[in-house]
Amino acid sequence: MSAPPPPALPEQLVATWLGRARFAPVLEQQFAAREALVAEEGPARILLVEHPPVLTLGRRGERGDVLWTEAQLAAAGVEVCETPRGGQVTLHAPGQLVAYPILRIGWRVREHIVRLGRVATALFTELGVDDAEFRLEHPGVWVGPQKIASIGVHVSRGVTVQGIAMNLDVDPGLFGSLVSCGLQGPPVVRNARDFGARSITLLDAGRRWAELFAADLGVPLAWSEAA
Repeated sequence: MSAPPPPALPEQLVATWLGRARFAPVLEQQFAAREALVAEEGPARILLVEHPPVLTLGRRGERGDVLWTEAQLAAAGVEVCETPRGGQVTLHAPGQLVAYPILRIGWRVREHIVRLGRVATALFTELGVDDAEFRLEHPGVWVGPQKIASIGVHVSRGVTVQGIAMNLDVDPGLFGSLVSCGLQGPPVVRNARDFGARSITLLDAGRRWAELFAADLGVPLAWSEAA
């Protein structure tokens, strides 16, 4: 039995920089954008954001992978939120660029995940990170044994939400709050700056990532910034 054809490409992608915003409201914004797209009442989108400190638990996430106590989390201002994406526990924090494409991918989940990683790798390379590479086994971008970007998506009715988190310049102390993505042992998550990435604002990094993603997909990009 042959695979179903890929969904038609959108006429354009509308990318919006949200600035710094809490995780839960942005997740609801993604769900609303997905409903609009399914109903053919809204465009394919990319939401780009920087989150305050938050640990997100995916469908395979366990509370035991949150290593800090409630008091430690509260003292550092770290929230804990559940999310329908795949994967386990992931940190979002200031200094991290998070990209959430909301578009039709049909059954081509692996292709979408590979594209997320390929585009992030291209951005890291432009920023001067040598040897950055996408790996599917633990989906994300790696430099040797160190992970600098994590991927987790959720697909419903052929439309994806969630996406990729790219560590540019996160407080390294926050990485000790969790077992990241189920990877036991000493923390393996690092920042791109640790590998020579040049300094860039998250807004500029977000815009460039959106440009690279739209080009990889083969559709025009419309850019906006939330008030």
